[in-house]
Amino acid sequence: MADEDQDKTEQASPYKLQEAKKRGQVAKSLEFNSMMVILGLLLITTIWAKQMITALLSLNRSILSNAHTLEFSIPSIVLWFENILMGMFSVLAPLFLAMIIIAVVMNFFQTGPVFSFFSIKPDIKKLNPVAGFKRVFSKKMLFEAFKSFLKLTFFGSILFSVIRSLIPRISSLMMSDPDSYMATLLSLSTQLIFSLALAIMLVAIIDIIYTRKEFSKKMMMSTREVKDEVKRREGDPHVRNKMKEVQREAAKRTDSIKRVPEADVLITNPTHYAVAVLYDKNKMNAPFVIAKGAGSLAQKIKYFAGKNNVPTIENKKLARLLFREADIDQPIPESVFADVAKILVWAYTKRGKFPKNTAVQH
Repeated sequence: MADEDQDKTEQASPYKLQEAKKRGQVAKSLEFNSMMVILGLLLITTIWAKQMITALLSLNRSILSNAHTLEFSIPSIVLWFENILMGMFSVLAPLFLAMIIIAVVMNFFQTGPVFSFFSIKPDIKKLNPVAGFKRVFSKKMLFEAFKSFLKLTFFGSILFSVIRSLIPRISSLMMSDPDSYMATLLSLSTQLIFSLALAIMLVAIIDIIYTRKEFSKKMMMSTREVKDEVKRREGDPHVRNKMKEVQREAAKRTDSIKRVPEADVLITNPTHYAVAVLYDKNKMNAPFVIAKGAGSLAQKIKYFAGKNNVPTIENKKLARLLFREADIDQPIPESVFADVAKILVWAYTKRGKFPKNTAVQH
């Protein structure tokens, strides 16, 4: 039975996937990102490469035309290099920025928003050299190394084949007009990048399928894990029943406010507790609590009692005892019969049910 529980035969629940995402564990293909970056580079090369090369040539022309003015002193050379770097940065910055944006957007496209610091959280186990050695030479790392070797071989073969096919065109540049160099080189670069993009696209499709399948397999759950998750999320049955009981009691107290106008008397603490008591000698063997509350609910009960002319009396000890030991729609404890009887006599007198000169000690 233990072995059966350990078999991961169940698909990962949405809750487990959500928790894994919080820890930064998501199905993500790096090859897909690489493919999209190269496609972006291909698009940029097609649209902006001519302008960028023209700008770089203009920068080179400016450097060479002013070379005779260069002073071979450290400040002058530093300033010269600074101007060259700033000029190159202004030309190439849009290219780098576009590639960064593409990489970020593609990550977001694959996994959605993921903000997790779990992977960089300090872990003492990572300092164990034996565990680190096992991670480096694990089956997973060996497989990843083998996969990288295959990809490198595949891309190298593609690159070699494309460059070899372009050698005749490159050689023909020696017989061409220099003004045609830029257009020819751009065409060759575009062809090279396009060939690499196609190769990476094939690898990316395979990698996406493999990555998602492996992640799904890794997230599989055993029957026991499913049961434990349900128990953890919904809580222990005894705790759930207790919470439902508390909720029912709270709802019952809230609904009992509607019965406050029926009460014979309201006993208060004076601000923390309020207990409404009713006694019908024809139907009840003892007075009943028909409403009670604490805090803001007690204030509401007092408000309704005042609005409906229900006599209110302050008796801190009795109010606390009735709130604690008497349930709604249940008789009061026998131990307070005498005290409640005196208060009822006072309330009846105040309402005119007894003669005005009836004396009540309380």
